Amino acid sequence: MHYRHWAAAGLMLLLVNGKSAFAQQQGQPMPLDTAVRTGKLPNGFTYYIRRNAEPEKRAFFYLVNKVGSILEDEDQQGLAHFMEHMNFNGTTHFKKNDLIDYLQKAGVRFGADLNAYTSFDETVYQLPIPTDNPAMVGKGLNIMRDWAQEAILDAGDVDKERGVILEEKRLQEGVGNRIQQQTIPILFNNSRYAFRSPIGTDSILKTFPVATIHRFYKDWYRPNLQALIVVGDVNVDAVEKQIRKQFADLKNPANERPRPAYKIELTGKNQFRTITDPELTATELEMLVKHPGSKLITTADYRNAMTTSLFNQMLSHRIGELSQQENPPYLGVKAGVGGFSGGLEQFTYSITAKPGKLQEAFTDTWQLIEQVKRYGFTQAELDRVKLAYATSMDAAKQEKSKTPSSSYVSEYQRLFLDGAAAPGFDWEYDFVKATLPGITLEDIKAVGTRFITTTNRDIFLVAPEKEKGNLPDSATIESWFNKMAVAAIKPYNDSTATSVLLKTIPTGGKVVSQSTVAALDIKQLTLSNGIKVWLKSTNYANDQIQFMSFAPGGINKFSNEDFPTAANTIGIIGGSGLGEYSPVQLSKMLNGKSAAVGAYIGGRSQGINGGCRTEDLETALQLIYMRYTAPRKDPVLFSNAIARSKEAVRNRYDDPNNVFRDTVSAVLSNYNYRTSPVTLERLDSISLDKALAIYKDRFADASQANFVFVGNFNADTIQPLLERYLGALPALNLKEKGVTLHGEVPKGKLVKVVEKGKGQKATVLLVYNGECAYSAEENLQLQALTEVLQYRLLTSLREKAGEVYTPSAQGSMVKEPDQRFAINVSFGCAPEHVDHLVGLVAQDIADLQSKGATSDELKKFKAGYRTQIELQVKSNEFWLQYIAGRLEREEELKALPDVEKRLKQITGSSVKSAAAKYLSGENVIQFVALPEKGETK
Repeated sequence: MHYRHWAAAGLMLLLVNGKSAFAQQQGQPMPLDTAVRTGKLPNGFTYYIRRNAEPEKRAFFYLVNKVGSILEDEDQQGLAHFMEHMNFNGTTHFKKNDLIDYLQKAGVRFGADLNAYTSFDETVYQLPIPTDNPAMVGKGLNIMRDWAQEAILDAGDVDKERGVILEEKRLQEGVGNRIQQQTIPILFNNSRYAFRSPIGTDSILKTFPVATIHRFYKDWYRPNLQALIVVGDVNVDAVEKQIRKQFADLKNPANERPRPAYKIELTGKNQFRTITDPELTATELEMLVKHPGSKLITTADYRNAMTTSLFNQMLSHRIGELSQQENPPYLGVKAGVGGFSGGLEQFTYSITAKPGKLQEAFTDTWQLIEQVKRYGFTQAELDRVKLAYATSMDAAKQEKSKTPSSSYVSEYQRLFLDGAAAPGFDWEYDFVKATLPGITLEDIKAVGTRFITTTNRDIFLVAPEKEKGNLPDSATIESWFNKMAVAAIKPYNDSTATSVLLKTIPTGGKVVSQSTVAALDIKQLTLSNGIKVWLKSTNYANDQIQFMSFAPGGINKFSNEDFPTAANTIGIIGGSGLGEYSPVQLSKMLNGKSAAVGAYIGGRSQGINGGCRTEDLETALQLIYMRYTAPRKDPVLFSNAIARSKEAVRNRYDDPNNVFRDTVSAVLSNYNYRTSPVTLERLDSISLDKALAIYKDRFADASQANFVFVGNFNADTIQPLLERYLGALPALNLKEKGVTLHGEVPKGKLVKVVEKGKGQKATVLLVYNGECAYSAEENLQLQALTEVLQYRLLTSLREKAGEVYTPSAQGSMVKEPDQRFAINVSFGCAPEHVDHLVGLVAQDIADLQSKGATSDELKKFKAGYRTQIELQVKSNEFWLQYIAGRLEREEELKALPDVEKRLKQITGSSVKSAAAKYLSGENVIQFVALPEKGETK
């Protein structure tokens, strides 16, 4: 079920003969939300329209097709996904590339905004449209109309796209794909799902006749299998009128093929498979029990979904407690109930064991599952998750008017594809409030009884190749389960926690001065302990406050000898609880609250960050106070974390991805000790007591701290709370300064090749870098250059060469600790294409250096930039980072620069100059990951 929200406020239940109206309607179909306009045309085409002004002047258009790879004939494997690609390669009214060009000039980014996906059972096209220009709404409907039934499927374009699809398929190669190839037939019970992977097969993708994809398109892209979803800042009546006019003439085939409802049939049998691979780094036991799936149509279905959700939350909490026992024999454990493919649901359980500890890991963790199955949960556990559930509903109700349009889209998509009800938030809120109190321990226990069973069970033992001779067989593992089924297991003993975070409320301090930053509507307070507080009230969310702090200091001041401990101090101490309370106790104490506070220690500063609801601000401030004054160490959690890290390090380089990542990191840092990969020796040098001392040292003096609060609050009203808790933070007036450690990226041209792994693919990363004169204006020139280069690479590497799926160009410029820039160009490809593609990148760069950007490229960049800025500035996250960033860089707090004035500085010649400056190739490092010698075919 897609729960769009979990929301807010008091409620009076309608009572009939002493029972709620909802209680008398169990099993009744849920209503459709009256806020959505829906209809079906005579040809079977369905539509859903809803007005929603979040974000303003935007609408989401989704074309949903009940068409996926499951419908492919034997000679069409991969063509459902291929068809998705071809809809971007030319339609009746949008010739090849015209569609993407047009939308990019309207501020819609290809990939990030304009996208599509294909799965077993559906193909969905998504298109965000700016609605401040009414013509764009009509244009959006034109695009959807063409996607529905107007693809051209030109033979030449099909042949060019083959390479792109094959490169997308190549990206999936690796250990994960090799394991999946062995597990899928078992998981899907050798049903049709097992033989219809959406990506298809090489043999068909390379050679299928164009007529084959025409046949697929004609058979399945038809109005009685399609729906259009439009949610956003639109006129519903006008959109409905246009849809009924434009989509009424879509035709169903004269002799249409029935659309089968494929399922995965349960066999009543158990299955087992051992899988080993040289690139695996740990041994994992995975178990999955398949069950008939349930729909979400009636009130009873909704109640069942709530009950299952509560079960999963309580099981997760139990697992969280279990993982904090001393020296556990496992590295990780997961369990829970969830959805599956082919009309099924599943109970899953998995453990990652320490070397030689598989049976112990199973015994320790399955004992918990068996305990849940036998005894269920305690009333205290149920009360806690009910409170959390209700609180999340209350919080969502507060934010109901800020619900993003994308949330509604996904609801209506499930309604069309699966028939899942979409009753609307108000109905859901009332139903949860009426029904939640009546869910009992027996209801919860019944979930475990239903799902934790011994038939239709698949078990996979997945391990490194070198462990092959040491792994138990199916009979042995079965005996483990049988032994646990009759083992003596005691009921769970629930630990209680006090509800008082602070036993003594601090006296606090006072505001000694205050001022305003009129340009940004910010109030600034200075407290008696020296702390500066910056307050910006917003209405971007109805009930949200976000905050962070920073103060000079950081870990650069510590020696290399202490660095391993200093670098891990936050993970060690920050994850150990607060004051007298362990993480488990703290979680129980904060249940029903919406407040989270974390600490950080960077290279040259330290502070806190977090967020809360308005009513939980005092709790959040208490947590801030405790982060500074009451750090906690936990020897058990520390030793467990070190043990997990050591296991990760021991086999780390069996994974070729880790070899490549660490190589990149090491070279770019010029093999700096502080950024080099973790070793066993480093882990041995980490000290718990030293970590606590470093933490206390970094948070002993808050006198230079700046706190920034952004959200929906009244600055005057919250001032007494700020005085009480922030004013009580310790102030030693040490006048600290951060220590700057200068980086040293290798200069000149360098090529680094890593040969590791079995996957028949290469990864290329080109890093153009160097020193620069940082400024906001120059940073924008760099971003424009990078975006234009991205356009060029998509054309040359993907569209023309057909040898890359997703080339990427990303640029960055930093002011501190050194003024530097970097442009990273990356892509995956066939090993034999590396040199050719690197040459194409060089050609694109040379062209930019000689000619600059075209007018079309400038239009695309500027439109996209406008759209991004317009959306970004309407969020608390943006303002928090903007204010804190300028303060920490000691830059003036002033109004945002005029976007149009800035964009006027971006011209064809300015991009040309930027290309000469930032893509000169004077300092460029080329990283290439290749298969091991002898592996390339």
